[in-house]
Amino acid sequence: MANRLARSKSPYLQKSAHQPVDWHEWSEEAFRKAKEEDKPILLSIGGVWCHWCHVMAHESFENPQIAHIINQHFVPIKVDRDERPDIDRRYQEVVIALTGSGGWPLTVFLTPEGKAFFGGTYFPPEDRWGRPGFKSLLLRIAQLWKEDRQRIFKSAESLYEGLKIYNQRNFKDPVGEDLLQAGLTSLLTSIDYQWGGIGSAPKFHHAKAFELLLYHYHFSPSPTLRKAIELSLDAMAKGGVYDHLLGGFFRYSTDERWHIPHFEKMLYDNAELLSLYSLAYKILGKELYKKTAEGIFEYYRTYCYDPEGGFYASQDADIGLLEEGGYYTFRREEIESLLTPEELRLASLHFGLAPMPHEPERQVLYLYMEEEEVAQAVGMRLDRVRELLDRAKLKLRSHRESRQMPYIDKTLYTNWNALMVSALCEYYKVFGQPQALQMAEATAKRLLRDHYREGTLYHREGLEGFSEDYLFLSQALIQLFELVQEGTYLETALWLARRAIELFWDDMDWGFYDRAGEGEGLLQVRVKNLQDTPTQSVNGSAGYTLLLLGTLTGQGDLVEYAEKTLQAFSRYVRQVPMVSHSYLISLYAYLKGPVRLETRDFFRRALELFIPFKVVLRSEVDGLVVCKGQSCQRYQTLEEVPVR
Repeated sequence: MANRLARSKSPYLQKSAHQPVDWHEWSEEAFRKAKEEDKPILLSIGGVWCHWCHVMAHESFENPQIAHIINQHFVPIKVDRDERPDIDRRYQEVVIALTGSGGWPLTVFLTPEGKAFFGGTYFPPEDRWGRPGFKSLLLRIAQLWKEDRQRIFKSAESLYEGLKIYNQRNFKDPVGEDLLQAGLTSLLTSIDYQWGGIGSAPKFHHAKAFELLLYHYHFSPSPTLRKAIELSLDAMAKGGVYDHLLGGFFRYSTDERWHIPHFEKMLYDNAELLSLYSLAYKILGKELYKKTAEGIFEYYRTYCYDPEGGFYASQDADIGLLEEGGYYTFRREEIESLLTPEELRLASLHFGLAPMPHEPERQVLYLYMEEEEVAQAVGMRLDRVRELLDRAKLKLRSHRESRQMPYIDKTLYTNWNALMVSALCEYYKVFGQPQALQMAEATAKRLLRDHYREGTLYHREGLEGFSEDYLFLSQALIQLFELVQEGTYLETALWLARRAIELFWDDMDWGFYDRAGEGEGLLQVRVKNLQDTPTQSVNGSAGYTLLLLGTLTGQGDLVEYAEKTLQAFSRYVRQVPMVSHSYLISLYAYLKGPVRLETRDFFRRALELFIPFKVVLRSEVDGLVVCKGQSCQRYQTLEEVPVR
């Protein structure tokens, strides 16, 4: 018999609809029930793409004995973190404070008022790996609730007050070149100069960090800086963290060499990486970056794009019963049986095979030698090498497509779709692909048609939007306006930014709250997010959006809001420079100043010209007029325009 999650709009929650747990969605009803029945709340947060969420669901929530314990002693609430990033953000902070780390599945125990008193991530059903089993943990907490409730309330109140104080801190300070340089220095010292990327395993892409370095390389080129960028971008593009047969990036690498990924594909990652690799090709000109960007575009065009406009949220890591990466990995004998001897010879040089840690017979493809290197190694013409490798990849891909495909979540989230619209605009400027512009415009129109009504923007159908929905879409519409010069896009971008200020702006300490108003549990705490995880943060990117709008519309108060947003977090960034590279990009744009380029005769070429923080307007002027701040200069040809 299905539980109440069968009525949910979330695919993740629907997958729990036939579990024996008496799940509730996050709602007033659930909190009222906890108070009336005098029970603690079990909060489980995860995503439809999340491997360990599936594991815990199978081991614990589908276990009748464990489900009975949950139903007897708790009011269980299930939350989709993609749908409710506001809930996830607050309870992640608590679990990180308790354990030093967070992630999904997030498992948190709450008082009936929604205040957290204990939590963690994945728990095995029985005691193992030095961790408490979920069954014994449930029973222990149920016992404490009956016998030592004051201890629970004291812990919950302490965590709640700590979270509230943490989010009420004031970080206002002036901003300047020194803050940007401190951020750049911290970033450059954090790069792994052996294997690329930032820090050690597990490794995430940090697309905004390398976008920041590309801008810096443009203004201050040096061999050392170029090496830092290329080493990382090459490693990600060649690693198993990129899907070499279909295109698109997986969410992160479990090892330092980028060989073994977690196999879910997320729209937000690929949107930011599409922008990054398009820019990298424009600035550095490496063919690898072009192929990588084209691969991301082709994957989304083919598999994750709605014909009416809009991009799907994610693709799962698993197939079958918890077989992580089963769709993407190969056994060596499979490859040998599929390819001709000549194809196999070249494919064995082109690809490396990285064994899965717990199943070494299953292996992940990564790029070992590029096509040019293979041609040189075997003494064969490059066009012939490409022909044979294309045939080999087509055979491997066709074989892979005979397997069960991992589940695709077709939910359209406004914030992530806005990131992809921005990315497609960047891709179009670099590669001139007409379909990219068509898809960007169709997606923007779909969002404005289905997610925007009567003065309210929605995160997804039926769920009111967050500040990042408003401001990410505003940024996307600015970029779309630049390409097609359709005034309604700019007008709507302006309205969304104004509405975001009205709904989310903190008049006292500045910056944008993530949500409007308060709610149950820890939603009573107002939060202004700056950390770029899992996407660029709203307060990181808002400064740039507001600067551009102020530049385009001449509305000076928007530039003031941009300045205030930067100042609001200045001291925090000084203390933790790696917290937000999107903030440092906004700061860079503020210090350099946006560039407004007006032209009639050179419009298309002006779009292609790379100048950071530039926006092009089609205008009835002879030649080109370039404005920076209050200073404008006329040029007769595009070649005369200074790019630095």
